[in-house]
Amino acid sequence: MAGTAVSRMKLPRTVPQSAPTVVEHRDRVRPRREYQPPTPTHELAAALARKKWLILAFAVVGAFVAALAGLARPVMFEATSQLIIDPPARSSVAPGGSSAQDLIDSSIDDHITMLSSQGHLRRVAAALHDIEGANAAQGSPATGTPAPGPTPASIGSRAAQIIERLWPDSGQDAIDPDLKLLRNRIRIGQELRSRVISVAFADEDPVRAAKVANTFSQVYIDELAKRRQAEDRLELDRVVASLPTVQSDLVSATDRLEKYRLSHGAVDQGAADNAARERADLSQQISMSKADLEAMEARLQHIQDLRKQGAPIASLAEAMGTPDLADLAARQAKTPADTDLSARIDNEIQQGLASVETQVSTYRAQVKALEDRKNVLNVVVADTASRLSGLRALEPQVNLLTQRYNDLLSRQQDLTRRIAAPSAGVSILSPAWPPAKPQTLPPIFLVPPGMIAFALLGAAFVLFRNRFNRALRGEAETEAALRVPCIGLIPEPGKIVMRELRHLILDQPRSAYSRAVTSLLVSAAPNQARLRSPHTILVTSSLRHDGANELAWSLALAATRLGGPVLLIDLEPTHHQLTQEFVRQGGGAKAHRSFGDFIHNRCALEDAIVSVPGAGVDLMTVAPAEDLLELLARADSLECRDELQAEYSLVIINGPSGLAGPEARFLTSWADAILLAIRWNRTPRDIARGVLELLQRDGASSIPIGSVLTRVNLKRHAKYRFGDSGDLLLTRIP
Repeated sequence: MAGTAVSRMKLPRTVPQSAPTVVEHRDRVRPRREYQPPTPTHELAAALARKKWLILAFAVVGAFVAALAGLARPVMFEATSQLIIDPPARSSVAPGGSSAQDLIDSSIDDHITMLSSQGHLRRVAAALHDIEGANAAQGSPATGTPAPGPTPASIGSRAAQIIERLWPDSGQDAIDPDLKLLRNRIRIGQELRSRVISVAFADEDPVRAAKVANTFSQVYIDELAKRRQAEDRLELDRVVASLPTVQSDLVSATDRLEKYRLSHGAVDQGAADNAARERADLSQQISMSKADLEAMEARLQHIQDLRKQGAPIASLAEAMGTPDLADLAARQAKTPADTDLSARIDNEIQQGLASVETQVSTYRAQVKALEDRKNVLNVVVADTASRLSGLRALEPQVNLLTQRYNDLLSRQQDLTRRIAAPSAGVSILSPAWPPAKPQTLPPIFLVPPGMIAFALLGAAFVLFRNRFNRALRGEAETEAALRVPCIGLIPEPGKIVMRELRHLILDQPRSAYSRAVTSLLVSAAPNQARLRSPHTILVTSSLRHDGANELAWSLALAATRLGGPVLLIDLEPTHHQLTQEFVRQGGGAKAHRSFGDFIHNRCALEDAIVSVPGAGVDLMTVAPAEDLLELLARADSLECRDELQAEYSLVIINGPSGLAGPEARFLTSWADAILLAIRWNRTPRDIARGVLELLQRDGASSIPIGSVLTRVNLKRHAKYRFGDSGDLLLTRIP
């Protein structure tokens, strides 16, 4: 155990060591439990139940804010005047176009837009100023507070100044605050689907509210009537200016029509129709005569062709349609030698041929006579059409000008009547009266909505915070995130000294903290607990303040209950308060050598430790000036571990945090089990997973690794409803 002849310090090996054999029963401290993520409903209920007091605090704040807002705002009275729109004229409703209701809706939209316009608001503000000025000049008693405008209290309030700085008004609002107040307090809308528009104004004084509402409506009606009267006057001027021109055009058109009638004579439409009808009949007769002529000419040509071809007399008789010739031909066939009969046949043929030629000539003369008659009728019809077209070209001009002139006269009379009695198309259906009931609800009615709104805001804040909280809290959740077993929860011990920690673990074995540490020790070092074989546990953490120091000291103190010597190696350069207190009890900082002296073989093991009589725990620390990385890189971990386990039944190494440097990776070869301390509800899971991956590299996966949740608030932990060992620790043992 004292120094050996061969130094433990060795140069770094150039040949990489083979990976240690993976022992099946040491792969894990215990199998990982199956993790079933909570349902959204369960997670929502647990989050709201856990933060119910925070949500209740939000609700109380909301009630307080709503009550203050209700007390701070003034009591408002709203007066309403009603305007009714004239129904659309029947002439404006097209048969296949928009319906009357569509026209009413469009007119309502136009009126609401004009009532809400900036120009109308300015006119109303000017009218109100004039009314107040007239009342002040006449010395009439005021009916209320001054004209609409911001009160001095509201302007001078601190809240108004802050809002003014955050949301500065436009230049016009800064110049005329009455305009801004009028725009904010006026309310204009349609009454259901009717032709009625309501104009409401809210003010602290009911009399002034009614006066402003009535003035708002009356100014709009007067302005609309003036605008329509001005438009009618402009249109009347245009009508009067166009009347002489239309009258002159009408006189000229009438003169041209009369002159045409006198020069071309009166044209009878009936005679023109008769001539056209006679011309049509004549055209039909000509067509029929030409057809007969063509038939007779074809017959004559056929007879001549038969004679040239020497056809039989019977064929000629049939073509000529002469029965006598057919009889003579029959008789000649019986007596061919009869010369008289042949002469009679020739004579009959000549007569038949002459008869056909006569008919052809007759048809030709008839066709020519009909065509001559038609030509005469064409001339008559053309002359009649020419006179009628000229007349019809002049008559519509006269009719149009006459109608235009009459329309202008009617429009002139209508405009004169409208100018004398102007109408705005809108009238006041019901004037506004001073309201007796305030519009503002009592402050008590604002408390429930304020509480509900702020409670919902608090619930949303809780859910948002819980959603983006990536810290680890439950055992199953930790195992699912890190993929290593979570072997226990360590309650929050508070800020205690070594004596209090020893008393809490050794003298109060039924306390939640003592039970948690002892159970963790048995789970992490089962061989040491059952077989009394030496065991080395490496305790490390992701971050420095994750509770690894308290965990290491708690395990060391709890191990004294199992019997056998216990050694705690604290490799943190800046020692924890518990370590410093133990060193002081052991004789001070100069009473022992360091971990580096033991590694360099500059001292024996008993010289490098600090012992306190009756404590049952020995301590070995590293000097602040020593380079821990160099020591671990050049040390023979197996030889050192064997020497330590030869003297101690349990060795606990309090290693540096995983993010502080790579020293923790060298310490994995020293340990039989590794415990990763994770601070409950504080350590991000991404950082813990990254540190765990660093520890599992270079063959360290064969060493059992478990995670431990430290500094657990058991009451808050129970509110998450994880159903793990935290609920058991919260239960007190009688």
